[in-house]
Amino acid sequence: MDYEALKSRTITALNKLGQQKFSTEPGGYSLENWTKGVNILLDEFEEKMGEGKLTSDYHVKRREMESFLSRPISTSSIDEGIAELGQKLAEVEGKIETGRTGLVSKIAELKGEQERSSAELAEEQRRISTPAEDKRSGSFLRRVFVGKPKAPKIAESHIKELESRLDGLANEIPLQQKILKSVDQHSPESPFAEEWRALESLKQSQGALQSERLEKVQLVKERQEITASVADAISRISP
Repeated sequence: MDYEALKSRTITALNKLGQQKFSTEPGGYSLENWTKGVNILLDEFEEKMGEGKLTSDYHVKRREMESFLSRPISTSSIDEGIAELGQKLAEVEGKIETGRTGLVSKIAELKGEQERSSAELAEEQRRISTPAEDKRSGSFLRRVFVGKPKAPKIAESHIKELESRLDGLANEIPLQQKILKSVDQHSPESPFAEEWRALESLKQSQGALQSERLEKVQLVKERQEITASVADAISRISP
């Protein structure tokens, strides 16, 4: 048995395991799989090396590793932070969505008013342009059931009001549509620019906590240190 080669292969394997990444998908490669792999590797090493050649230092390091890996991992404080940030994210997103819904509703109302005003203006213009003789036809019955026609000046004043309102709507609707577009595009000109910045900051903070949690669950640094410690104990075994 080439014990130096055995040591070298085991040390190399331990170093690779120390750097190994875990899957974040459910059912993927996990800490449990990793621990099982390390134990198999060291069991085979001990069997081939023989109990008589193993040092007390090696046994201590392996027991320390097994003890450490058997401890429960608590992420409660990190989880609380992630949940708190998630709530704040939902609040800001809700505020933006409420504002957006209000804009959509306002545009629809303005378009409805524009349509009604246009129809009313067309009717007023048609009525005021009707020939006088048409108005006089059936004049007696018209006076009885309808009443006297409005004075032309009043009709003209109403038409001017409608035209003025339509001019205002012709400017107001594109303005509101532009604001809505700025919201959808997360533009700096958006009325919710401050909220978008807050969202970005919250997402970054949440992402940092999620990365911290992942590292803690996967024992990223600890696995590197613990495998390096066992590898060092193996390197000092004299066959």
